[in-house]
Amino acid sequence: MTSPLRVALVGAGDIGQLRAQAVAKTPGLQLAAVADLAKDRAERVAVRFHAEASTDPTATVRRDDVNVVIVSTPPNRHAEIALAATSAGKHVLCEKPLAHTLQDAGRMCESARANGVFLKTGFNHRYFPAMMSARRLIDSGEIGQVIMVKAYAGHPGGKEFVHDWVRNGAITGGGSLIDNGIHILDLTRFFLGEEIATATGYIANLVWPSENAEDNGFALFRSTGGKIAQVHASWTHWRGYHFAVETFGTSGYVRASYPPMLVEWGRTLEPGVRARRRYQVFPLFQIQERLRGWQWTVVKSFVHELSAFAAGIRTGREVPATGSDGLRAMQMAHAIYRSSHDGVEVRL
Repeated sequence: MTSPLRVALVGAGDIGQLRAQAVAKTPGLQLAAVADLAKDRAERVAVRFHAEASTDPTATVRRDDVNVVIVSTPPNRHAEIALAATSAGKHVLCEKPLAHTLQDAGRMCESARANGVFLKTGFNHRYFPAMMSARRLIDSGEIGQVIMVKAYAGHPGGKEFVHDWVRNGAITGGGSLIDNGIHILDLTRFFLGEEIATATGYIANLVWPSENAEDNGFALFRSTGGKIAQVHASWTHWRGYHFAVETFGTSGYVRASYPPMLVEWGRTLEPGVRARRRYQVFPLFQIQERLRGWQWTVVKSFVHELSAFAAGIRTGREVPATGSDGLRAMQMAHAIYRSSHDGVEVRL
């Protein structure tokens, strides 16, 4: 039997703990080490999953018995940890956003290429059942040729911020577009199926007065083939956390959303004729989430993500979402920052 890939987890906070659970549930992976600047956090997670604890991230990622590193720290520390790992020949899965600056994200991608290892961005929303089902419908030709995407992600702020640093642009690199919005920027590219060519939009602080961290971002993108995407990321969505991506084709549409996990789609007989709506509701999934909480959903998506990453490592095949995908989503967000500030359309 093939030996398991040994994993070092750097960052044992809320998401890091969910990552550790996912590693334990993923065949072919074994949690070897947990590093966190807070000794008690590192030890708590390490004891639970029979790993070694450390307060030295750099030494941890360079261990000879580690194959894969998961970076789950605040974004301003992503680059230093990922660069230490890739330079030591380790494959890296890094939480979103890939880094807190475009320069650091670019350095991370280049280091992975130079050292012959894989860098994967933690865009676990690609692995939500609704998103995977929508992608299959598009690939099957159910909606014809994709022509445009409308995407939205929002939450009400407040307790949803979880950590104060989420609203600190010096740590995160931005606001709603970099926080919850970075997932839908990635999903927008994922469903358009073409690279983004130009961007225009606005950012604003309508409720939360955070420096260098917008509470709303409004964006329009045009792809290299002329497809259009409309994206809105918000921290003022009073109805609670929600995101949706609606993809329109020449002969139909598909809308994937969460929560609840739902797919709605339809195919028109001809332009101008309303499509008959159909739904996929994932009943067993909804029951499990109701019983176990949203954390169960996140861990399940992490397991899918880690399984794909492990398979790619073993076969030598890079698996999306890659570091380059993470960099591209950041470039989309930063294009909107520049467009809003300068009042211009920005080429990516």
